[in-house]
Amino acid sequence: MKKVALFAGLVALGAVPAVAQSPVNFNARGLVVVSDADMSASALVDGKLLRDNTAKDLLTSIKFPVDRSKSVGTALVSNSALGSAKTIAVPVNGGLAFVLESRLRPDDGVAEYKDAALEFPAGEKLFVVDIANPAAPKAKFGFPVGKYPTAIDVNKNELIISTRQTGKDLVFIESAPDGKPARFLNLPSGIDSTNKIVDVSWHPSGDFIAFTLGKTHEVGLYKVLREAGKLKNVELVGKPVQVGAEPSFGKFSPDGKHYFVLDAKGAAGKATGEGELFVVDFSMDGAVEHKVASKTAVGLNTGSFAISPDGTSLVTVNAAKSGHPWSEAGAATGSSLSLFKLAGDGALTKVSDYPFEGIYPQSVVFDKDGSNLAVSVYEFLEYGNGNGAVEFWSVTKGDAPALKKQGAKVSVGKGAHTLRVIP
Repeated sequence: MKKVALFAGLVALGAVPAVAQSPVNFNARGLVVVSDADMSASALVDGKLLRDNTAKDLLTSIKFPVDRSKSVGTALVSNSALGSAKTIAVPVNGGLAFVLESRLRPDDGVAEYKDAALEFPAGEKLFVVDIANPAAPKAKFGFPVGKYPTAIDVNKNELIISTRQTGKDLVFIESAPDGKPARFLNLPSGIDSTNKIVDVSWHPSGDFIAFTLGKTHEVGLYKVLREAGKLKNVELVGKPVQVGAEPSFGKFSPDGKHYFVLDAKGAAGKATGEGELFVVDFSMDGAVEHKVASKTAVGLNTGSFAISPDGTSLVTVNAAKSGHPWSEAGAATGSSLSLFKLAGDGALTKVSDYPFEGIYPQSVVFDKDGSNLAVSVYEFLEYGNGNGAVEFWSVTKGDAPALKKQGAKVSVGKGAHTLRVIP
């Protein structure tokens, strides 16, 4: 004990150099983030794209630990912030990233839409990117999966994709090691063709898929039917249950016992009141009705949320009015993270809000052990072409959880939206 105390004293006096701590801490091999260069965040509100026609959509890959000169790489990959917070899927082996192109780039002469979310041209492709070396991503190829793809999720090498194209509402792809589709199935959704699936989530077991319906504002459950270990079809379990006014992003708890779904209470970027997070308990065997176990108020224009690997914390990312046109009161301000304690029964208890600068943050992820968070920022209050960013927060665990913003960020292409961890 005396030697430790002496050493600590020498460090304090400067006699022994302290070990420098990295300004970016994140426990994973890497991160991927996609950036939509086709519009400013405020286009969601007023339709004015305010874009640089020379800028291109990007996938940025970040390798940890971060080095100042050789840890960040980019690849040209078409993507859109008008899709959902499930634009990317990265399997557990981390060798590939799958990116949905939910909208196409408008012609260079197009500067404004009456409603950007409705008028942007339809995308239909899934792009495959090699991220085996997180510092040097390589776009490989793309192939059509259906018009207006809305969400993607992955279980091992199995991809499930929802689209707005009739007959391709639910697309299943078994991916080969190189990312090419070894199997490709259009599965019958069993849902009225006018009621489109806007979000899909694999259950941790790989035996179920949860989905969100846009027209009726419901969530439901499919059981996965397999033959010789291969997915053959899906079967609707029970009746979907209503979850608010504008449900979207959903995610199972790590133990698979509860399903959390976000209701932002309005179209992307346009909500005027606090959203809610619903906790749904599915009846996996259909013996009883699915039920909403609880609901909790979250922030204004909440984009998505993340659950810690140990299932004890949940963090939402809230854009507030930051994405509004800069001439409006409150624009470019109000972004925050909200930290909740998560109990074993799915109950949420608010801890605190953590404001930060930056416009229209939409995605948040924990690292592998839940010690740190990464957050995407679409752009900043900067004139000129500007950038987006990935910012980092440290997590205090235990009975008194807390968040603290780290000192450095990684600048990426303007329009940064969806993040995924490379395990």
